[in-house]
Amino acid sequence: MKLKNLISKNNIFVIAEAGCNHEGDLNTALTMVEKASKAKAHAIKFQSFTKDTLLAENEYIKILKLNDDALKQMDDIVLKSDWYKPLIKKCKECGIIFLSTPFSIEAVREMESYEVSMYKVASCDIDNVPLLKELAKTKKTIILSTGLAKNKDIKNALKILKDNETALLHCCVEYPAENSNLNLNRIDVMKSLFKKSIIGYSDHSVGINAAIVAVSKKAKIIEKHFTLTPEKTTFDHALSLGSEEMSLMINSLNEVHSMLGKNADKKEKEFTEKEKKEFTFAKRGIYLKHDMKIGDTVEEKDLIALRPNIGISVSEWDYVVGKKLKKNINAFTKLSKKDFK
Repeated sequence: MKLKNLISKNNIFVIAEAGCNHEGDLNTALTMVEKASKAKAHAIKFQSFTKDTLLAENEYIKILKLNDDALKQMDDIVLKSDWYKPLIKKCKECGIIFLSTPFSIEAVREMESYEVSMYKVASCDIDNVPLLKELAKTKKTIILSTGLAKNKDIKNALKILKDNETALLHCCVEYPAENSNLNLNRIDVMKSLFKKSIIGYSDHSVGINAAIVAVSKKAKIIEKHFTLTPEKTTFDHALSLGSEEMSLMINSLNEVHSMLGKNADKKEKEFTEKEKKEFTFAKRGIYLKHDMKIGDTVEEKDLIALRPNIGISVSEWDYVVGKKLKKNINAFTKLSKKDFK
């Protein structure tokens, strides 16, 4: 499954980031799939990790100055191995793509056994060489967040993934991210630097405005955190959209894409069918102000520019001035180049 084909079909590829907002409950996760699909998201993304494959627990607690038991229940909220089958089945039923971010080689291998179609790499792992090498083996589409990446990190990752279709998502790694820190102009820079990759945006801000701006900059992928309980403030709920907000965002993104135009990159303006009619009804043609006879020389004082633009356009004003008439012409009637000597 090629991401570029999905984008070509849908214009924008929207990922509903479920993350850990299911809080360890499979039924909640399944409901999230249904709601994300109804909101017209194209994919729903979870996270595949365990405490032991992600953290050196004691050092992590020490450096962040956490309580000794702060991570005790971490494995209670993660996506469980026996969830893959029902979640993937539910996604197929709902017509939405299943995605999950692998945080370990083991997670990649486990998902490969379920033949997932593409993978997402978290910003923190864009320089995780062994993980990228494992993903490269899949030959599948890899979507990489770049919030914690310098250009050299992105280039190194793309070298490892040289045989994979790749997409790069600009993001600000703050939860939630302040609007003043989003730096959405970075999307333009990434488009110019990484021409072989699809460019998108992973949004950690509150609301939908940033995603709309990103699409106006021709981001092809939007990833937005998603929840069934936007009123909660724990985990990523505070920066997530509920199902109604997700639907509103996707409708807005499609409207913005439509506003940009299908051939916006062409140097010459393309006119709509209605605009083409205005070339006649809104633009002006050249008319005589009064009746004139054969052999008369037309001077500027004899002419007026009026709608409709039929006969000779006002843009050819200088062509008409000084010409002699080949026949009698009544005032305010269409002129033709055949009327002049």
